[in-house]
Amino acid sequence: MNEKTFSVGLGGYRMLQAPNMTETQMMSYLITTPGGKLIVIDGGLRGDADYLTKKIHEFGSVVSLWIITHVHYDHYNAFVEIAEQPGMNGIAVEKICYHLPPAEWVFNAEPHFKKENKVFYSILQKFEEISHILQEEEKINIDGLTIDIMKVPTDYNDYDPGYKGGSTVNDTCVVFKLIFPNGKTALFLGDLGFRAGQKLAEQFKEKLKSDIVQMAHHGQNGAGEDVYKLIKPQLCMWTAPIWLYENNMWYRDKSFENKFDSHHFKTVRVREWMDKLGVKMHAVEGEGPALII
Repeated sequence: MNEKTFSVGLGGYRMLQAPNMTETQMMSYLITTPGGKLIVIDGGLRGDADYLTKKIHEFGSVVSLWIITHVHYDHYNAFVEIAEQPGMNGIAVEKICYHLPPAEWVFNAEPHFKKENKVFYSILQKFEEISHILQEEEKINIDGLTIDIMKVPTDYNDYDPGYKGGSTVNDTCVVFKLIFPNGKTALFLGDLGFRAGQKLAEQFKEKLKSDIVQMAHHGQNGAGEDVYKLIKPQLCMWTAPIWLYENNMWYRDKSFENKFDSHHFKTVRVREWMDKLGVKMHAVEGEGPALII
C-alpha cells in the first residue's frame, strides 16, 4: 500500500494513520518520537491487528503508551486480538490509558454490543498493573510531547442511553490534544457525537484551535460545524474507508448504485464544512497509510 506523506512541521515527531484492513471503518494511530518512544491510539478491529503488530515491531516492539478512546470494538478489538496472543506476539506495553464509564452502564446503554464489550472489560482486568485512568486537565509528557487530556466521561450520566441522535457511548470518548515541542498541535475527538461536541465547544471555545484534527466519528454524524470553526485545522485526519468518505455504499456492497453521496451518511456534508474553512490537506484512512510529519 502506497504511503502518503503530509508535512505539517512536527519537528521530528511522526504520526501514522493506519489504513483500514477490512471494509469497516476503524481508528488506529501510531506516533513515534525522536527518542524512539511509541504511542498507539486505539488500534482498530481484529482484522487490523496484523498490520498494527507489524508496525509496532517496525518501531521497536515496545509501546510506551496505549490510549483507548472509548468502548467500541472498531477502536479496541485489535488490542484485544493482540492481548489474546501468547506473549502478545512479542509486543511489550508499558502503560495503557483510558477512562471508561462503568461496565454495567455501557452494557445497558448499548446491549447490542454487550458481547464484545464484556470481552474487552475482561481483557483490561489482566492489565491492571499497567493501567492508568485518565483525568481531565492531566498532562502526560513523553519524550517532549505533551498529551493534554481535555475531556473524560465523568459526565456519562448526563447522556440518556435512549438518545436517538447518535451513539450514547460515542459521547463518552476521551478527548485530548497532542502538543509538540515546537508548538504544533493535534486534537483527537474519537467518536464524539453532536451533543458532546457542543459541551466541548462551550467549555473550551478558542482553546480547541489545533493544526491537525482527527475528525469526530469517522467524519460523519459527529461534532457539529461550530466545533470545527473553533478548531480551524490545517490538516484533517479521516478515519473513514472510501465508501464512507464518499458516502457511496457501492464500494462496500455492489448491490448499491455506484453514485457519490448517495447514502445516509453525512461525510460529504462535513467535507463541505472543511472546504468552507479552507482546509487543503486531508488524510483519508481508505486511501492507505498516511504519515504526518
